[in-house]
Amino acid sequence: MIHIGRAGSKLGSFSEEEVRRGLASGRFSLTDLGWKEGMANWAPLSQFPELTAPPEPEPPLPGETSSDEPAQPAEPAGLPWDDRRERGGIKGFWLTARMVLTSPGEAFARMLQAGSLSGPMLFNLIGGWFGMVIAGIYAIVITRLQPAPAKEMTQLQQLFYLSPDMARQALRLYIVMGPVIVTVVVLAFSVIAHLFLMLAGGANKPFHVTLRVMCFSYGSTQLLQALPFCGSPLATVWLMVCCVTGLAIAHGTTTGRAATAVALFVGACIACCVGAVLLVAANYGAR
Repeated sequence: MIHIGRAGSKLGSFSEEEVRRGLASGRFSLTDLGWKEGMANWAPLSQFPELTAPPEPEPPLPGETSSDEPAQPAEPAGLPWDDRRERGGIKGFWLTARMVLTSPGEAFARMLQAGSLSGPMLFNLIGGWFGMVIAGIYAIVITRLQPAPAKEMTQLQQLFYLSPDMARQALRLYIVMGPVIVTVVVLAFSVIAHLFLMLAGGANKPFHVTLRVMCFSYGSTQLLQALPFCGSPLATVWLMVCCVTGLAIAHGTTTGRAATAVALFVGACIACCVGAVLLVAANYGAR
């Protein structure tokens, strides 16, 4: 195995064939640093003779006929977002989000489990912030279309009534503080999900692997907020599907254990919300 690093960050450990494919596709560069067992120090990949020399062709099998069609190169590891410097940020984001939404199994099988967390966190920030702002805009539209409130409302009704002014203030908050909110939310979700995955016996990898799954799942599914009316519930349901699939594949555990962890997480969230509503209702009912 060859360990590869770039700009002070480790990209992971790869076989010789994976590094060859990465050099051919542009994912790796000959100036990237590499290290393998037996070496005293890291060295550029250009100094690895086994990588720069052309591989020896395999001998044909007895009776095998030659084909003029070139062999198709193997799909490189990693998500398109990991190659955003070569592909472009917008294209890399869109291709990754589309893969997570349409083929979560393939996406999380290709997801890198080592290296810097700045990429997954940035992906989550972009997608989560977009979804938050879109949801805020839709909230303003809905408050303008809803019937006028009753002239006399109880304190409890006033608490849960969303006026157009409140919706506009919420949108301004989302625009200004959205990146902070999205980052804190995904970190909190990841911690809780990893704890429940540990309880379910499926946490076979460190916490940062769970964080990567949550970042790509949340950042992708929040794009569904753009769909009118059904966007928010659809994003919530598909987020759970992506989390179950991603945790099972990334941690190398069963779908049942991953689903149990997500179910416990959702149940805890629902219990907290119901408890908060009952507490507020009891408080206002006592007045």
